[in-house]
Amino acid sequence: SMTNGPVDRDLQINGIRLRVAIWGELSDPSRAVLLAHGLTANSRSWALLGPALAGAGFCGIALDLRGRGRSDKPASGYGIPFHANDLLAVSRELRLDRPHVIGHSLGARIGIWLAALYPQSLGKLVLVDAGATLPPDTFQAISPALSRLGAVYPSREAYLDQVMNPEMRDSPIWRAYYDYDAEVAADGTVRSSVPKSAIDEENGVNFFTQLDALPAYIKVPTLIARATVGLLGADAGQLLPMAEAERMQSMMADAKIASIPESNHYTIVTSDEFVRQTVDFLGD
Repeated sequence: SMTNGPVDRDLQINGIRLRVAIWGELSDPSRAVLLAHGLTANSRSWALLGPALAGAGFCGIALDLRGRGRSDKPASGYGIPFHANDLLAVSRELRLDRPHVIGHSLGARIGIWLAALYPQSLGKLVLVDAGATLPPDTFQAISPALSRLGAVYPSREAYLDQVMNPEMRDSPIWRAYYDYDAEVAADGTVRSSVPKSAIDEENGVNFFTQLDALPAYIKVPTLIARATVGLLGADAGQLLPMAEAERMQSMMADAKIASIPESNHYTIVTSDEFVRQTVDFLGD
């Protein structure tokens, strides 16, 4: 229901305007949870977890990463280190005290970078379905999400019809997520709010940003949540195969793995089991 909707706030950060969606009260800065979404996603991907965090006495603060959603889309300045810097700046601006950090997909990789390089900047870490090393079929797996960028659709309905895969169609959360992403032109045509140029730069920068060795430097308690159904078949198109989850865990000081049943790379964030395990982990 819309009563579970977040409060949206614009912050001037690092020379740009960043939109954050806030679930819950920011009365206790140590109960803050920063949420970082995936490559072409937005804050609304946390529409199930956000209210659950608020209900458990946390405050969920989800960024629209630069270049996405309602945040500014500068001509350049994309990649994991840029987003990590934005998260640190949001934390300073809102006077948070070592917020927990939850990242999905690209957001998980931002979390790895942040926790390894700025250990004093966060409490606990939740990595959702992406690791330090990405499998070779990653871009094939996420190509449908990438193919919508720059494409023009005749109407909002046509856009939603085209971009939602079958298991998303009956979900109000996914509908609202893509609705939030839709940008309507004066002539009624619709495109994604995410500029293709931003994601092209993002992918280039991140290709050369090696995270493989970083888990060894992560000392904060970490939950590694992984989807169990591949995007290209049962096992194909898994962005976090069990082997990579276990490799990271073996390098890390304090990490546990949660495999979320019946979830794929996208639907894991709308899984009740994922939400329950995440809230439990933060509350422990």
